[in-house]
Amino acid sequence: AYVGAPIRVEASDNLFHELGKNPYDYQDLISELIDNSIAARYPGRVAHVVITVGLSDADPRSNRLVISDDAQGIALAHLGDAISPAATQTGQSLNEHGLGMKQAIAGLGSLEYLVTKTPEDDVAARVEVFKFGDVYPKLLEVAWSSGTEIAIEKLKPIVKTSTISYSRDLIPYLGARYRRFLTPNNPSAELKIEIIDLDDDGRIINSWDVHEVKPVYFHPNTRSNAPVVDHTGFAGSGWDAELVFGYTPEGHEWQELGLDEPTRFHPYAATLSKQGLDVLLNDRVIMFHQLDELGFVGTRHNNYNNVRGEIVLKSGFTTAITKNSFIHTDHWNECMSQIKEFLDEKGLIKSKTYPDALPEAALRDRLAIWLTTNEIAKRRDVKKEYAVEGLGGKIDILADGEAWELKRDDAYGLSVYQLFAYMDMTNTSKGFLLAKSFRDSAFAARDHIKKKHKIDISLDLLENYPINQPLTEKEIATYL
Repeated sequence: AYVGAPIRVEASDNLFHELGKNPYDYQDLISELIDNSIAARYPGRVAHVVITVGLSDADPRSNRLVISDDAQGIALAHLGDAISPAATQTGQSLNEHGLGMKQAIAGLGSLEYLVTKTPEDDVAARVEVFKFGDVYPKLLEVAWSSGTEIAIEKLKPIVKTSTISYSRDLIPYLGARYRRFLTPNNPSAELKIEIIDLDDDGRIINSWDVHEVKPVYFHPNTRSNAPVVDHTGFAGSGWDAELVFGYTPEGHEWQELGLDEPTRFHPYAATLSKQGLDVLLNDRVIMFHQLDELGFVGTRHNNYNNVRGEIVLKSGFTTAITKNSFIHTDHWNECMSQIKEFLDEKGLIKSKTYPDALPEAALRDRLAIWLTTNEIAKRRDVKKEYAVEGLGGKIDILADGEAWELKRDDAYGLSVYQLFAYMDMTNTSKGFLLAKSFRDSAFAARDHIKKKHKIDISLDLLENYPINQPLTEKEIATYL
């Protein structure tokens, strides 16, 4: 039982100011406002979002930022919840925690006003202060049927004012962050940013439409703009995700694709700070790049600069209240662990080659050429797909009485015994099995055959032979 009077906890209006003390950069703060506009869009309709930065040389203190949209607006009955931090939590939405708008406004400056209108309302509601308790909105006529407009004054230094900071940095990154909403053929949002001159009646100085920016891949085998791993699924109890993994073009490969190599400022330029995988939730890029932040590698290294891809979190995950990171729940840890194991098994991060994807016939033909041309142990009589009568099978290569077999993936004990059967039926005393890797059963089978039958079978990794390079144009036409 409780003794004494209750303790009363009062809401402090200081919270609205303190929410601005977050680790967001300018891009993240703008994104929080864009998130709300896109989340409130009409189903099946394109949301039009305009961000206007007004600048004055005569009185820089009058600089302001305005974001407006033509979405559904906020009903007067729900406006209090929209203002109150964390009072509105929409779950599977860009407006996940109900904190973003307040964080963004306080991080950029001070609220000048919020005006919003729904189709059901005859007039709009204007709020000029965020606080707890009674807030009295002004009702006014507006020219638009629905939407929201937020004006921020007393801008902080974090707000960019130079043209180059928008054209070079902000615009491309917003295009990358919201690329799934900006697809040219079926957009669900259109974003525009403009800078106006407050000293010249709002004359537009610069204006940009934000376009889709997505990673460009270069598949080492098909020589095309395609990832190596395309939406491979991963799942656990209560969560599921997809992986897209590939490599960015390098050097002449850009020319092969008919594209210009991007500058170092591009969101997906091949640099140390831009390597790795984007993490998406609700179709928005939450985290850009970086393999080390995901635990896939121990530290950043230039060897990983060409790695590109996406981890698409479909269900079972939640962002932190600053929405550029994730809560490391069991779901998150299990997902990252599964993906890391997959990438490690495939050897994808450490190498741009992808042996599993190379056709076995190409590997066989390349090996046959190497056997006849290498200067160390050149073979003279090399036959491909040598038929073994009685077994209904073929030895990949029979070279000067040696049997050679290839496996694109892991080799087991049965793989060794298959080669031994070929050798036994053809009275061959020396065999070579090449594979991506070998399981313990393969070594056990090799040792047993040598001990009991006095037959030598060498187990060697495919990567030790010069046959794993990407397919040439001629080979693509031949094998694919």
